Amino acid sequence: MKNYNTVEEIYANNFCSERIYKRKTCPHLAYTEGVMDLMEVFNAHWIVDNVISYMQQVLKTLKRTEDTFYVVQIAIKPDNSGFMEVYHEGYVNNEYKDHISVIKQNIPYIDLPTKPDTKITKYKFFLELSSFEPTIFTLLLPSEH
Repeated sequence: MKNYNTVEEIYANNFCSERIYKRKTCPHLAYTEGVMDLMEVFNAHWIVDNVISYMQQVLKTLKRTEDTFYVVQIAIKPDNSGFMEVYHEGYVNNEYKDHISVIKQNIPYIDLPTKPDTKITKYKFFLELSSFEPTIFTLLLPSEH
Protein backbone atom coordinates (compact mmCIF):
# COMPACT_ATOMS: atom_id res chain seq x y z
CA MET A 1 0.00 0.00 0.00
CA LYS A 2 1.23 3.46 -0.86
CA ASN A 3 1.14 6.38 1.56
CA TYR A 4 -1.71 8.83 0.94
CA ASN A 5 -2.92 11.80 2.94
CA THR A 6 -6.21 12.49 1.15
CA VAL A 7 -8.88 10.80 -0.92
CA GLU A 8 -7.93 13.05 -3.82
CA GLU A 9 -4.38 11.64 -3.73
CA ILE A 10 -5.73 8.09 -3.94
CA TYR A 11 -7.91 8.93 -6.96
CA ALA A 12 -5.14 10.97 -8.64
CA ASN A 13 -2.38 8.39 -8.23
CA ASN A 14 -4.13 5.22 -9.35
CA PHE A 15 -4.28 4.89 -13.13
CA CYS A 16 -4.06 1.15 -13.62
CA SER A 17 -3.60 -2.01 -11.61
CA GLU A 18 -0.88 -4.57 -11.68
CA ARG A 19 -2.87 -6.69 -9.28
CA ILE A 20 -6.53 -7.63 -8.99
CA TYR A 21 -8.04 -8.75 -5.68
CA LYS A 22 -10.88 -11.21 -5.08
CA ARG A 23 -12.63 -12.68 -2.09
CA LYS A 24 -13.49 -16.36 -1.95
CA THR A 25 -17.01 -15.48 -0.81
CA CYS A 26 -17.86 -13.75 -4.10
CA PRO A 27 -16.54 -15.28 -7.33
CA HIS A 28 -18.34 -12.60 -9.37
CA LEU A 29 -16.37 -9.61 -8.05
CA ALA A 30 -12.77 -8.49 -8.38
CA TYR A 31 -11.34 -5.12 -7.38
CA THR A 32 -8.27 -3.07 -8.19
CA GLU A 33 -5.28 -1.75 -6.29
CA GLY A 34 -6.86 1.71 -6.17
CA VAL A 35 -9.96 0.35 -4.45
CA MET A 36 -7.72 -1.62 -2.09
CA ASP A 37 -5.67 1.52 -1.33
CA LEU A 38 -8.82 3.48 -0.46
CA MET A 39 -10.13 0.68 1.76
CA GLU A 40 -6.79 0.28 3.54
CA VAL A 41 -6.15 3.99 4.10
CA PHE A 42 -9.63 4.67 5.49
CA ASN A 43 -10.26 1.25 7.06
CA ALA A 44 -13.29 0.97 4.77
CA HIS A 45 -13.39 -2.70 3.74
CA TRP A 46 -17.15 -2.43 4.15
CA ILE A 47 -17.26 -0.86 0.67
CA VAL A 48 -16.44 -4.16 -1.05
CA ASP A 49 -18.62 -6.03 1.46
CA ASN A 50 -21.58 -3.89 0.41
CA VAL A 51 -20.85 -4.32 -3.30
CA ILE A 52 -20.67 -8.09 -2.73
CA SER A 53 -24.11 -7.95 -1.13
CA TYR A 54 -25.42 -6.13 -4.24
CA MET A 55 -23.94 -8.54 -6.80
CA GLN A 56 -27.01 -10.78 -7.16
CA GLN A 57 -29.07 -7.73 -8.11
CA VAL A 58 -26.38 -6.57 -10.55
CA LEU A 59 -26.26 -10.05 -12.12
CA LYS A 60 -30.06 -10.05 -12.52
CA THR A 61 -29.87 -6.62 -14.15
CA LEU A 62 -27.09 -7.80 -16.48
CA LYS A 63 -29.23 -10.75 -17.55
CA ARG A 64 -32.27 -8.55 -18.14
CA THR A 65 -30.63 -5.52 -19.81
CA GLU A 66 -27.23 -6.80 -21.00
CA ASP A 67 -25.69 -3.61 -19.53
CA THR A 68 -22.07 -4.29 -18.61
CA PHE A 69 -21.11 -1.00 -16.95
CA TYR A 70 -22.41 0.36 -13.63
CA VAL A 71 -21.57 3.20 -11.28
CA VAL A 72 -21.25 2.65 -7.54
CA GLN A 73 -21.70 5.87 -5.63
CA ILE A 74 -21.40 6.68 -1.95
CA ALA A 75 -22.99 9.98 -0.91
CA ILE A 76 -22.36 11.43 2.54
CA LYS A 77 -24.14 14.33 4.23
CA PRO A 78 -22.37 16.59 6.77
CA ASP A 79 -23.89 14.54 9.64
CA ASN A 80 -22.15 11.45 8.14
CA SER A 81 -25.41 9.77 7.11
CA GLY A 82 -25.90 8.90 3.48
CA PHE A 83 -26.38 6.11 1.00
CA MET A 84 -24.63 3.74 -1.33
CA GLU A 85 -26.13 3.12 -4.75
CA VAL A 86 -25.44 1.09 -7.87
CA TYR A 87 -26.86 2.53 -11.08
CA HIS A 88 -26.45 2.35 -14.83
CA GLU A 89 -27.66 4.14 -17.91
CA GLY A 90 -29.82 2.81 -20.69
CA TYR A 91 -33.25 2.79 -22.25
CA VAL A 92 -36.51 2.47 -20.37
CA ASN A 93 -39.64 2.30 -22.54
CA ASN A 94 -37.61 3.55 -25.54
CA GLU A 95 -36.44 6.61 -23.58
CA TYR A 96 -32.77 7.10 -22.66
CA LYS A 97 -32.07 7.51 -18.94
CA ASP A 98 -28.64 8.35 -17.53
CA HIS A 99 -29.49 7.13 -14.02
CA ILE A 100 -31.31 3.83 -13.57
CA SER A 101 -30.98 2.64 -10.00
CA VAL A 102 -30.20 -1.04 -9.48
CA ILE A 103 -30.04 -0.85 -5.71
CA LYS A 104 -29.81 1.95 -3.16
CA GLN A 105 -29.04 1.45 0.53
CA ASN A 106 -29.41 4.16 3.15
CA ILE A 107 -26.55 4.08 5.64
CA PRO A 108 -26.99 5.83 9.01
CA TYR A 109 -23.27 6.50 9.52
CA ILE A 110 -20.48 6.52 6.93
CA ASP A 111 -16.95 6.89 8.29
CA LEU A 112 -15.29 8.22 5.12
CA PRO A 113 -13.87 11.76 5.09
CA THR A 114 -16.27 14.51 4.03
CA LYS A 115 -15.44 17.77 2.34
CA PRO A 116 -15.99 20.76 4.62
CA ASP A 117 -18.66 23.24 3.51
CA THR A 118 -20.12 20.72 1.06
CA LYS A 119 -23.74 19.58 1.27
CA ILE A 120 -22.92 16.12 -0.04
CA THR A 121 -19.54 14.43 -0.44
CA LYS A 122 -19.55 11.80 -3.19
CA TYR A 123 -17.28 8.85 -3.82
CA LYS A 124 -17.61 7.20 -7.20
CA PHE A 125 -16.45 3.80 -8.40
CA PHE A 126 -17.04 1.92 -11.64
CA LEU A 127 -18.28 -1.66 -11.76
CA GLU A 128 -17.45 -3.13 -15.15
CA LEU A 129 -17.99 -6.57 -16.61
CA SER A 130 -14.53 -8.02 -17.21
CA SER A 131 -15.47 -11.61 -18.10
CA PHE A 132 -18.60 -13.30 -19.45
CA GLU A 133 -17.55 -16.86 -18.67
CA PRO A 134 -17.29 -16.97 -15.75
CA THR A 135 -19.21 -13.78 -15.05
CA ILE A 136 -16.85 -11.42 -13.24
CA PHE A 137 -17.23 -7.72 -12.60
CA THR A 138 -14.29 -5.52 -11.59
CA LEU A 139 -14.72 -2.62 -9.16
CA LEU A 140 -12.32 0.22 -9.94
CA LEU A 141 -11.70 3.90 -9.37
CA PRO A 142 -12.73 6.20 -12.23
CA SER A 143 -9.05 7.05 -12.80
CA GLU A 144 -8.34 3.33 -13.35
CA HIS A 145 -10.94 2.96 -16.13
